[in-house]
Amino acid sequence: MSLTVVIPTYNRGQVLLDTISMLLKQNDRVDEIIIVDQTRYVNHDPIFQTLKSYEKNGDIRFIQRQQPSIPIAMNVGLLLAQSDFVLFLDDDINIKPDFIEQHRTVIQEHSGLAHVGQVLQPNEESGLLDPSYRPGQGLYQDLNFPFSSSKPALIKNCMAGNLCVNRLKALEVGGFDENFIGVAYRFETEFCRRMCRYHNDDFYFSPKPVLYHLQSPTGGTRNSDHFLTSSSLRHSVGDYYYALSEGVMSESLLYCCKRFLSSIKAKFYLQEPWYIPQRLFAEARGWMKAWSLYRQGPKYCSKKSLGDL
Repeated sequence: MSLTVVIPTYNRGQVLLDTISMLLKQNDRVDEIIIVDQTRYVNHDPIFQTLKSYEKNGDIRFIQRQQPSIPIAMNVGLLLAQSDFVLFLDDDINIKPDFIEQHRTVIQEHSGLAHVGQVLQPNEESGLLDPSYRPGQGLYQDLNFPFSSSKPALIKNCMAGNLCVNRLKALEVGGFDENFIGVAYRFETEFCRRMCRYHNDDFYFSPKPVLYHLQSPTGGTRNSDHFLTSSSLRHSVGDYYYALSEGVMSESLLYCCKRFLSSIKAKFYLQEPWYIPQRLFAEARGWMKAWSLYRQGPKYCSKKSLGDL
């Protein structure tokens, strides 16, 4: 089975080049690498020049977009990929030389809708699934699944940073919903549940393709401001939209109310309570925007996603 790697990226700089370098040094090279870059470069930028050099050598396809959006960038990669399977990766990662080899093995052994590889955050270690873990139900099913687990599982949630999908089956359901704006919280969960429902199957979690997420402190569409002190709706709208899109009305309302009330439970607000009104204002804005987007209907992958590429 052919395999394309798609990396959505924004203002990552050298860490992106390091990720590309690791992919090019894999024991088993992928069929193509698509970089969907939403950074506004100037021509003499050394990062930009290196990326163009990679493109000239045929190592990558370098796609530039002006407006940052994780779902749209991933849809662009999904539309442009020429392989049977598409592997979405974060741009700030560390991987071993057998990483792609492990993904191909999982595809051969569990060739279904999609699979998710293990993701280890800084200072996190792989471990057995906690016996006390419960998948939950309804909107909460698998929301807290530990992707550092060393045990395979069938799940209805995923992480977009180490996600391999059957390209045609993903396009059948419309790809990613572009109504997830801002930091696009829960966009991959909604995509996973929609895929599972449409194809009557689950996503497969495999601990074999291990990805070390660096959580780079600079760049990324999720690093523009601090959600605890921000009045922006970008950090909350996705979660509310997920609830409205995936739950029945009573369940959605309960989920949204719980999110709204728990948004000020952080210890931070005990020390600086004057930020509470600002946070509640941000949550209210996010809820209202999510309702507006829900009323408009989902915005799935289409040629419009490509814009003027």
